[in-house]
Amino acid sequence: MRYKDGHLREGEGVTPRRIGILGTGIYVPERVLTNEDLARIVDTNDDWIRERTGIAERRIAAPEENTVTMAVAAARQALENAGLSPRNLSYIILATNTPTHIFPAGAIQVQEALGVNGVLAGFDLQAGCTGFNYALYVAERLVAPEGKYALVIGSDTNSRFTDWTDRTTCVLFGDGAGAAVVGPVERGGIITSFVASSLNMKLVCETEFNAEVSPFVPFSNTTSRHFLRMDGPEIFKFAVNAVKDSIRRILEMAGIDREELDYLIIHQANNRIIEAAARFAKVPLEKLYVNIHRYGNTSAASVPIALHEALQEGRIRPGDKVLLVSFGAGVTWGAALLEWSG
Repeated sequence: MRYKDGHLREGEGVTPRRIGILGTGIYVPERVLTNEDLARIVDTNDDWIRERTGIAERRIAAPEENTVTMAVAAARQALENAGLSPRNLSYIILATNTPTHIFPAGAIQVQEALGVNGVLAGFDLQAGCTGFNYALYVAERLVAPEGKYALVIGSDTNSRFTDWTDRTTCVLFGDGAGAAVVGPVERGGIITSFVASSLNMKLVCETEFNAEVSPFVPFSNTTSRHFLRMDGPEIFKFAVNAVKDSIRRILEMAGIDREELDYLIIHQANNRIIEAAARFAKVPLEKLYVNIHRYGNTSAASVPIALHEALQEGRIRPGDKVLLVSFGAGVTWGAALLEWSG
């Protein structure tokens, strides 16, 4: 039989090629920026930030670090944990909202750092904070036909696009990278997944970087125009609805009940959103991973960082049904249901 989205189950004449996550890795900068540190920069305090977001601290990239360097570090750890060489890869997909360069693609720079120039395809993908789920969705469809391997990375240097005088945004974001090696598995793997998008300009982390730089426009104060801007209340309402829709949709696609979920990892944007999703999914808090208090919102890196830490802490066991859910500005959202292969 098939899942409702068309994925094959076993015993249908053609043996499906199982694709799963073989290894994960992360990188977070050493520098910690606490709420107390922020209180010395803007009009805020620790209680105000914790109550509204659940965030206590976040990591900030050093001057010599960037989206690519963090991606490379996370990638190397993921490959090591997967027991694979960079030369086993056929694709590198980098999900980011804060590219180090507009071009060349950051994935190609990761490729060069890993020493595999010319032997695989690398490209970037931008889908807001849903980027890792989008990249995982694409990677599965690229590697499944021939049983190849892909490196999927979420990496963002949000601090470079943050207005540190705006307390509504500067308290939210941190820097970091998470990676996963995707390829054939003997059991388990990705059961089903989906991604979606819908343009809504009220729900945008708006950065007008270089928007008015041209030979016909006087070069003036463009610095303030490349900072992150967002409508917090609208984003919050969208996020709660997107998470509920993602859980409802993925369970219907897989043909399983909420009670069959073993672990839930949600984009770490706001603790209130995470808790609302847990109540909706009827998942007890011990089956919900939360690290937003340590890292803040790391955008496309959020889900893979949380997944890696949950694995390292032994919270996910072979055979567990794990749901990865994310949402982002634009707007984008998506989910992937995996049976963990161990």
